[in-house]
Amino acid sequence: MTIYESSRSMTSSVTPEWAWRAGQEEPAWRLSWLPNPLTREQALAGMELQEILSHPDLASDPTAQALADQLGLTVRQALSLLHQRMLDRSHS
Repeated sequence: MTIYESSRSMTSSVTPEWAWRAGQEEPAWRLSWLPNPLTREQALAGMELQEILSHPDLASDPTAQALADQLGLTVRQALSLLHQRMLDRSHS
């Protein structure tokens, strides 16, 4: 699992989700699957979390909950949001 990061975006080698810098002042980042503005550290945590959750057997890993905590979510909430994004992509 690899996250590719530049000063303006983050992408994943595993999932189709991404993060982008939407402004200059923090919180300036957005995740494709989470609507609220984030700091760079939170966006990176979200990217790492989505990669972990792309492997269902890792959803109970303590790292997943620690990353979700940084976003103010539970692992279950993150899974639900990511599942909805997957459904949205399949309908477009």
